[in-house]
Amino acid sequence: TASLGVIHAGHTTEAMTLLEPYLPPSAEAEGGAPPAVNTAGGYAEGGSLYALGLIHGSRSGSSAAKRDEAATFLRTHLRHSHANEVISHGAALGVGLTTLGSANLEVVNELKELLYTDSAVAGEAAGMAIGLVLVGSGAGNVHPTLPDGAAADAEEIAEAVAELRNYARETQHEKIIRGLSMGLALIQYGQEENADVAIEEMRSDRDPILRYGAMYSLAMAYCGTGSNKAIRILLHTAVSDVSDDVRMAAVIALAFVLFKTPERVPQLVKLLLESFNPHVRYASCMAVGIAMAGTGDADSVALLEPMLEDMTDFVRQGALIGTAMIYMQQSDSCNRRKIKTFREKLASTISDKHQSTLTKMGAILATGIIDAGGRNCALDLGSRNGFTKMSSAAGLALWLQHWHWYPMMHMFSLALTPTFTIGLNGDFKYPKNFEIQCNSKPSVFAYPKPLQEKKEKEKKRVETVALSTTAKNKARIARKKAKEAGDDGAEAMDVDEKKEETKEGAAEEEKKGDGDKMDVDGEGGEKKPERKKREPEPTSFRISNPSRITKAQAELCAFDLNQRYRPILPEERVSGVIMLTDSTPGEEEELGAVKPPSMEVEGEADPPEPFEWAPPGHDDYREGLPPPPIPEPEDDDEEKDSDDKEDEEDSKPKKREEDHEEDLEGPGYVGGAKESS
Repeated sequence: TASLGVIHAGHTTEAMTLLEPYLPPSAEAEGGAPPAVNTAGGYAEGGSLYALGLIHGSRSGSSAAKRDEAATFLRTHLRHSHANEVISHGAALGVGLTTLGSANLEVVNELKELLYTDSAVAGEAAGMAIGLVLVGSGAGNVHPTLPDGAAADAEEIAEAVAELRNYARETQHEKIIRGLSMGLALIQYGQEENADVAIEEMRSDRDPILRYGAMYSLAMAYCGTGSNKAIRILLHTAVSDVSDDVRMAAVIALAFVLFKTPERVPQLVKLLLESFNPHVRYASCMAVGIAMAGTGDADSVALLEPMLEDMTDFVRQGALIGTAMIYMQQSDSCNRRKIKTFREKLASTISDKHQSTLTKMGAILATGIIDAGGRNCALDLGSRNGFTKMSSAAGLALWLQHWHWYPMMHMFSLALTPTFTIGLNGDFKYPKNFEIQCNSKPSVFAYPKPLQEKKEKEKKRVETVALSTTAKNKARIARKKAKEAGDDGAEAMDVDEKKEETKEGAAEEEKKGDGDKMDVDGEGGEKKPERKKREPEPTSFRISNPSRITKAQAELCAFDLNQRYRPILPEERVSGVIMLTDSTPGEEEELGAVKPPSMEVEGEADPPEPFEWAPPGHDDYREGLPPPPIPEPEDDDEEKDSDDKEDEEDSKPKKREEDHEEDLEGPGYVGGAKESS
């Protein structure tokens, strides 16, 4: 059910309507009383609450009023669902996503109450949700950077974070420790040196799960900075820590720190790809994929190719996912058409019954990632202006936790960025006549062709070939029977011989004809039809408004300043929203507006007008039409008149009930009334 939140991400206005069949009953529907929660089941309800958070959390620019409304709804269920850990799990993640980065102390306290129930499943979600609420705040550090609305609660939030650290060392549930470790890592997002004390404390802990969180804390704190200090610590941990999970997290964290200089990542992990430890090899594949996502880099693909045939199943899974990330938004001509071979490998891996479950899972995920968002989205941790996007970094870090907990797969939607280009005028409408020049062949950035099912050819029945000896035997038997039959048979035999002679003569003539034709062909009589010459592909083309322009394609695009609509900043990069000026404002414009999707159901007839129906034989029954309303009598005289009329009607002969039923079933009866001709 939670996957609905990925499909309908950003549809905040229709979110409650879309998820209504799956959402648990609210308190308002039961007169304000707390909704009853069953201790068993609840997977559809918990998933729908998680989906509601994904719809609002994946778009930070959504309506604040709608986000607050969804957050209030989710918090209500969070408070009353402690009896069912599945619903609590979905409600906690939903609350964390809808209140992302708000540092709301009340929400933190509500999530702490769920955490202290000591439920492994719900506690892991609560720890991650607290990290989402406090993401980037640096709470508990020497110099926290809380939002303006939460600055007054700085001390209480710092105490709450200190409690979380202590609880992570006291609890016996590994899932809760991992959730708290990731929550503490999200809090350190963008803190850099301010987070060094907290990171060093987690790095020196004896618990490997807390050291695992320290690696992600480094990734979040130094995301996109390229810090040599952070890289040195990560590389040292990747080859020295005794825990496989910690080493894996250290290698993946390199991609976060170096995402602005992605070409350095394949160089750093080249030797790690040859490690004897399969966890390090898996992490190296993922790091290369995250750093080089959407580039189609041939060298990076060549690094991962040997890993596709690795002996360990989850290393093959990482190689498939990493290669799919590199091939995102690439056409069939990418990398000497090797992408087509890779797509065929994904399809064969999914259908191969001899592959392990983990490898098949990697192929399925890779199939979704390579075509994410209808090939209109890319994995990108930074904006087009060079800023690191907090929601993308947090979403990708949580998505990587699907190694331990599968519901985290849906967090991938937070890291996706639509690669669109749209030119708008002063009224925020897009002119349809505005175009962008692309100095490249159209096939280089074209959409891959849709898959087509192979149609099986109808097998034609081949005629059996009769041998010459068989025909002679049949003729000999026929002559023998004809002799026995007498004179009539002799005549029939003569006819058969004549037929055979004519057939032999026709065959000889055909042979001669073939020989003559061969002579004519040898002389050059008939010419073979010439093949049509393939027209050369144009070296440039124009892109309409709006359209998809990928990151690599933007480098080859330029504005045409000789057309009617021109960008306000001609030197800006050709991507995203472009504000335009009209050089001839007096002329008629052809504009378009983006319309939100409609929730109305199409193709249904209007409901009939309200009427009262009475069965046949009833006093109020009227043939063909609904009964008219009976007016209330004003005085006794009118009551007498009505009584007299009723007596007269009773004295009239009535039709049988069968006649009335035939009228009801007849083609002219529509909604209690006959159709008028």
